[in-house]
Amino acid sequence: MTGNAKSQANAIHDSITQMDGIKAVRIDSFANTVTVDYDDSRISSSDIQSKLRQHNYI
Repeated sequence: MTGNAKSQANAIHDSITQMDGIKAVRIDSFANTVTVDYDDSRISSSDIQSKLRQHNYI
């Protein structure tokens, strides 16, 4: 993983993990995927997607 990809992965991880209800975040830069484990009684997938869009990650 290049320095830029690692920086972006860290930024994505940090922006999502600060959200209430997030349990775990796994980022695979090679596959361009983010996997999020979350408590759906506290946060929705659309909330997570909105956060990613807000920071231009998707």
